[in-house]
Amino acid sequence: MKSRKIILPILVLLCMLTIFCFSNQNAKKSQNLSDKVAIKTLEIKTEVTKKEITKTEKDNFIKNSRTFIRKGAHFTIFFLLGILVYLTFKTYNIKHTILFSILLCFFYACTDEIHQLFIEMRTAQILDVFIDTCGAYVGIRFSYLLTRKSLNVKN
Repeated sequence: MKSRKIILPILVLLCMLTIFCFSNQNAKKSQNLSDKVAIKTLEIKTEVTKKEITKTEKDNFIKNSRTFIRKGAHFTIFFLLGILVYLTFKTYNIKHTILFSILLCFFYACTDEIHQLFIEMRTAQILDVFIDTCGAYVGIRFSYLLTRKSLNVKN
């Protein structure tokens, strides 16, 4: 239990640092990262289906998948943050664990978007705060259900 009280807050900070680093990328670097994910997805699809695609199809896929990849990344990283924050608060026996976990993740999502206002060619988007908070909420609820089940098994 004592090691969890040290490790979990460190993991929360590392997750927040990762989010900060992604947000600190200028628009071009951020887009290139999304495009790499799209290209890798296409490579896997080509291997599985054994069907070659044209350059136009590839370019269209990359262009059309950017938003999905970016919003999915927002949801996923905040899902992880939600899990880590919830488990940290639970370990420290913080009352109203779910509420305070959601509030912290929402606050961090807001500061993340504000941070992007200061990055070249980046903007703050309320939609991203919503997606981030939803991802965190799902992670928090997932953790809650998992810890609740494990407590029931022990009893």
